[in-house]
Amino acid sequence: MPWGLLWRKVEADRYMRRINLLPPEDRRRRAESPTATRGGIIGILLILGALMLLVMIGLYIFYYIRLGNEREEIAQVDGDIARQQARVDELAPFRDLQARLDAKMPIADGIFRTRFPWDEFLRGLSFVIPNTTALNSLVAQATPINIQARAGGAPEVQNLEPPGSVTFTGIAANPDGNPNAQPDYQFVSDFIVRMNELSYLANASLTSAELDREGFSRPAIMFEVGADLVTAVGETGNEVPLGIDDDDEGEGDDATEPPTNQASRPGLDR
Repeated sequence: MPWGLLWRKVEADRYMRRINLLPPEDRRRRAESPTATRGGIIGILLILGALMLLVMIGLYIFYYIRLGNEREEIAQVDGDIARQQARVDELAPFRDLQARLDAKMPIADGIFRTRFPWDEFLRGLSFVIPNTTALNSLVAQATPINIQARAGGAPEVQNLEPPGSVTFTGIAANPDGNPNAQPDYQFVSDFIVRMNELSYLANASLTSAELDREGFSRPAIMFEVGADLVTAVGETGNEVPLGIDDDDEGEGDDATEPPTNQASRPGLDR
């Protein structure tokens, strides 16, 4: 094609009006589609923003309520701390009570370990007195306590020195029904032998004995016997009993049985 014709064709195409041959419906749909797409995207974004806002409001309310609960718990804990501190302040004067008790326990144990068991002594004495004699009086003084004494070792080492002393005054008479029966000095001898058998006494001896024919309805012998009062270290226990076991409640029936020569009550452990 010649260059002249080609140039005129190009010029004619530039000035030619473009004609859209599509139907009107298609032309309107095609023109409105970009606007609808943009509107849909904006709506989705608005919905997502609203959902995020609701989530944030919900989280805010949740943590606000939780923070309030935590504050209430903190207030309760502070109140408990204040009450406990008040109790601690009230008990402050007794703070060193355990230390003072621990300091005094060795002294109390020493007193308990070296004390003379008067209850056991009198109980044992009531079982060994012969029925041919009767006591008028008993005067006794035990060995002073020694808190430095330790339990253990041979019996002669365990006994406190010097020993205590006891003096018995009593009456010996013939137990039969004959008012003219003469008392026998053997009754006094039996009493002395029984005293020597008691674990708390030693070296019992006759101090005086006198026949009395006028002071009583029948002849009787007035006698006086002296003996050493022996205190065995730790025989009744080495520590002060701070409690009593339940088993001790059932021991009342055994109190009527006569004690042996080594009658003693074991101490309870702390």
